[in-house]
Amino acid sequence: MRILIYGAGVIGSIFAGKLFSSGNDVTVLARNNRFEAIKRDGLKLKNRKDKKIESYHVNVINELQGDDIYDYILVAMQFQQVNDILPVLKNNKSDNIVFFVNNPSGYDKWKQYLGKRLLVGFPACGGEAINGITEYYIVKGLLGKYQITTFGEVDGAPTDRLHAIVQTFNASGIPSVISNNMDCWQKTHVAIIVPVANAIYKNSGKIKGLASNHSDLKLMIRAIREGLDSLKQLGYTVEPASLNLFYMPIHLLSLIYAIAFRSEIADMSMARHANKAKNETLELQNAFESLIKETKTYKNDIYILDRCSKEQTM
Repeated sequence: MRILIYGAGVIGSIFAGKLFSSGNDVTVLARNNRFEAIKRDGLKLKNRKDKKIESYHVNVINELQGDDIYDYILVAMQFQQVNDILPVLKNNKSDNIVFFVNNPSGYDKWKQYLGKRLLVGFPACGGEAINGITEYYIVKGLLGKYQITTFGEVDGAPTDRLHAIVQTFNASGIPSVISNNMDCWQKTHVAIIVPVANAIYKNSGKIKGLASNHSDLKLMIRAIREGLDSLKQLGYTVEPASLNLFYMPIHLLSLIYAIAFRSEIADMSMARHANKAKNETLELQNAFESLIKETKTYKNDIYILDRCSKEQTM
């Protein structure tokens, strides 16, 4: 399969390396120093478990031409960056374009540019780039019951092209599934990650500090729950359904998170990412609040997102 990874950050690098290693024809679109580094040295990944360094000499470009056709284009970037590339993707003739982008605002604008070519996905992997090497993890096993790399059609249809890309990801070692409601899935995701990020910012960017702060853990859980309540008032469902775990007793959840937030994977997947993505967190928070502003929960000023964190993100 011929695949373009549009974006050479952590997620794009993981996708590129793993898809290439399973026999796909992979090209990465990168810019500036990252383009030069990949062209010169290839992609370098480091599994956080076994610490083994993997090298992949993928194709790399710094500009997408209209007639450069791929079976799939996978877009991995931040929410606020998408508007700049929509015209470029519109002019390209590839049939399948998958957006791996946080998005609480729905897909109407993306569909205006891409029409039926648009698919949506979200990764359950992450890591950190250090000295040109992407140290990574991929969610598997027990954690995969709560979030796993997920794909869907905008209308929820179980299409052949959807099954094909999921099969390709599974074959590459990235466990993946299909959702029939990615819009609810992504809104649920934002309702969770924004309060988590804000709680981390409130504790000086230290997730282990948050783990010891039971008052802020409970505040974080209330914020998540109230965001989910707002979505339900608007007619959305919690997706995947396993995330209804946030309606467990708050004292029990706070104990679970006090343990979970002391782990290395929590530091890598949540704290380090949140601290490097403060602008995106603010954009997502604003978009989510715009979505829920007419709900009873929000109007009653119950919805809790620590407002001082907005200042910290600027």
